[in-house]
Amino acid sequence: MIMAKANTIEQQKILRVFKLINLLKSNIGKNVHKLAETLDTDSRTIYRYFKLLEALGFEIEKKHGKFRLVDKVGSPDEYAYGTFNDEEILLINALMSKSTDKNLLKDSILKKINIRSDFNQSVNQLFNARLGKFVDQISRAIKDRNQVYLKDYYSLSSDSVTDRLIEPVAFNKAYDAIYALEVESKEMKIFKIERIGEVQLTSKPIKHQSLHQKLEPGLFGFSGKNQFFVKLKLSKKAYQLMIEEYPDAKPHTEFKNRKQYFFEGEVPQLPGLARFILGLPGEVEVIEGEELKEYLKEQMEKAKYF
Repeated sequence: MIMAKANTIEQQKILRVFKLINLLKSNIGKNVHKLAETLDTDSRTIYRYFKLLEALGFEIEKKHGKFRLVDKVGSPDEYAYGTFNDEEILLINALMSKSTDKNLLKDSILKKINIRSDFNQSVNQLFNARLGKFVDQISRAIKDRNQVYLKDYYSLSSDSVTDRLIEPVAFNKAYDAIYALEVESKEMKIFKIERIGEVQLTSKPIKHQSLHQKLEPGLFGFSGKNQFFVKLKLSKKAYQLMIEEYPDAKPHTEFKNRKQYFFEGEVPQLPGLARFILGLPGEVEVIEGEELKEYLKEQMEKAKYF
C-alpha cells in the first residue's frame, strides 16, 4: 500500500513537470500564481520546478512578471543533448499510466531534455496520448447522450480555471475542440480539448437538446454572439503573421501599394486579437474599435503591476 502510494505521488510529480513544460511553451508567458493554480500546487513548488528545468538545460525567461521557455532551436551544438529513440518515447508514454523504477533509460531521457524540435515532438506525443483519452471519453458521452464534467477547464478569455458541466454535441474536424452546451449558461460554446484538466463522465442524460447547435470558431480562435467591429493598420510584419497564424482573417485584409496593410471586420471576442496585438508592440495601430482600445488599455494596466 505504501509503495503504491509512493508510486502515485511520483507519477503526479512527473506529469506535473510535463504539464508545466507545456504551459511555459506559450509565447505569451504565465505568472507563477496562475501556473500554481493550474497545476494545483503552490508558488514555492513552481519555483523549485523552474530550478529543475534550468538544471536540465531549459532557459526560462521572465518578462513583465510572466515566465516562458526560450526556444533554443538552432542554438550551438553545445545545447544539443541528443534525440529520443523509439524506446525512450514509449517509456515517456508509460509514465502517464504508471510509475517506473529508476533505471538507466530513464536517466538518459532526463539528460536529453532540452528545447529542440525533436523534444517538442516527443512531448507532443505524450500530451496527445492524454488528449486522445479525453476524446474517447467525450465520444462515449455523445453516443450515450449523457452530460459530462470538464474538470479544471482553463478559460483563456476569463483567465480562470473552473469545472464545467456540458452537453457535448460534436467535435470539430481536427478533433481538438468540442461543440457543447454549457448547462449553467444554456449557451453553445467551443471547448478546447487541450485546456481540459480531466474528463468526468456522468449518467445524467442530456436535458437541453433543443438548444444544441453546431458552432464554428470566429476570427482569432473565439466564438460568441457579440460582434466587435475593428479596423487595424498593420505593418508588413504584422500582416504576414496575421494571415499565417489566422488564415480566416485574410479575406478581411487589404493592402495599398504593398506598404500599407489593413484589417477590417467583426470579431466575436477581443482576447484573441488583443493577444496578437500585444505580442507585436509598435506593429499594429487600432484605427477603429473603442471596445478593443479599452480592452488593450486594461491589459496594459495589468502589466504594470508585475
